[in-house]
Amino acid sequence: QRVADFLRQEHDRPYFAMASSFYVHTPVRTPCQWLREKYDARVPSDSKKRKNRIEYAAFLETFDHHVGQILDSLEESGQADRTIVVFCSDNGGHPEYTANAPLRGSKWNLYEGGIRVPMIVRWPDVVQPQTEIKRPVIGYDLLPTIVDWSGGNPPKCDGESFANSLRGKSSATGEPRSLIWHFPYYHPEKGFAKAPDSISIDDFATSRTRPQSAIRRGRYKLLQFTEDNRVELYDLSSDIGEQKDMSAEQTELTSQLRRELQRTLQQQNARFPIAK
Repeated sequence: QRVADFLRQEHDRPYFAMASSFYVHTPVRTPCQWLREKYDARVPSDSKKRKNRIEYAAFLETFDHHVGQILDSLEESGQADRTIVVFCSDNGGHPEYTANAPLRGSKWNLYEGGIRVPMIVRWPDVVQPQTEIKRPVIGYDLLPTIVDWSGGNPPKCDGESFANSLRGKSSATGEPRSLIWHFPYYHPEKGFAKAPDSISIDDFATSRTRPQSAIRRGRYKLLQFTEDNRVELYDLSSDIGEQKDMSAEQTELTSQLRRELQRTLQQQNARFPIAK
């Protein structure tokens, strides 16, 4: 409501507003019994974690209503045609509430189910409706992109502006760039010993996630696991579910990506677990 009130105010200069919702974070629960009943009638009786999924669906519809309130307030302000709206998520779905198929994994790990998230941009008269951009982007691209949108010079940082892609222009080089993820922790924090060790597709269980890092360049993605220095390599163009590890076949590419990943993490002064 505070965000909606702010958007409806008179503004004498351009503004930036960020609304980070608790929905659909855990604990997942809704006070709206009518929504539970709605999805109780829709979710198949043989669904895994059926109760959780009903609660989650009700939670999600509540969030959708909140997003609608924000967009309605922007329309009421009379500035909707002059305002860029970005909708995105910070990570993949919770494994005990959501299905991420055809992606493997979920929140807390670096398989695609944990890091591939929606990003939707509404920019009237610039971004055409139903446009889909193939270029992969990452969360740390938002800073330089927003500065670019504002007419400033993007700062030197890990990210790159994707403003031109939204305008229908290709990048200067056309070469694939490397995207980096790093998770130097163990999860779950409680009950790790009892959690399943494997991470698959739609297993609806919080698996053991060990310290790991990942790098994607173009169609290829490499994961490196800190404990045993093991790596996995996948071709996302033909194996979006990350089922066929190609590291033993593509040894040269695997070595290149591994070296780049380690070099970048060192340059960024990334945290690593310490053996005790």
